[in-house]
Order: sequence, then C-alpha cells, then structure tokens
Amino acid sequence: MPDTRKLRPLAEAYCPQYKTKAQFFIQDEHPSGFRHLVVQYEKGGYGGDKEFAVAIPANWAQSDVLDLLLWPMKDSKSPYPAWEFATRAHGADTLYRWWKGEKPS
Repeated sequence: MPDTRKLRPLAEAYCPQYKTKAQFFIQDEHPSGFRHLVVQYEKGGYGGDKEFAVAIPANWAQSDVLDLLLWPMKDSKSPYPAWEFATRAHGADTLYRWWKGEKPS
C-alpha cells in the first residue's frame, strides 16, 4: 500500500545514536488532529524501526521544532536523539521542552 500521507520536508541530519541518516518531516494533517514530527531513518532507528512520529504542541512554531532537532544531548552516550527523548525516556506522546525543565502534559 503506498504512503498517501502529506509530509512536508523539514531537515536532514546524521543521527549518531542510530548511526544513520535521519530525514525530518512535518505532517500537518494527522488523523489525531495534531501536527506530527515524522522522522525517517535510512538504516532504522530505535529497535530497527524505520520511522518515528510524535505530536507537536499546537503552540509550537517550526522554529521550536528545529531548536529541538539541533539540541545537543548532555550525555554523548545517550541512547536516544533529542527528538525521541520525551517519548522514549518519559512515555510522552507530545513533544515538550524537556531541556528547559518543562514536564510532559
């Protein structure tokens, strides 16, 4: 079945945690009603998954998402990249500014 989602390209970067290229997209029309950050991994990410997706808060601009993508992890041995931290470490289904002390809602 072909992928019929409308994904808007945002950025591309190397992901050292998974040793692969990551392509970032915004899905403006997600069935949940929330915009989503969609990350596609060339060689697979966490658990070998080729894709990761998480809701973007309604009050976040594209620049907020880019800030997160560029945020360096304090521990270079962190098992997760910055954009997956909220979900993998805290079970959050929506992004939040964990690096500024925010808590998941």
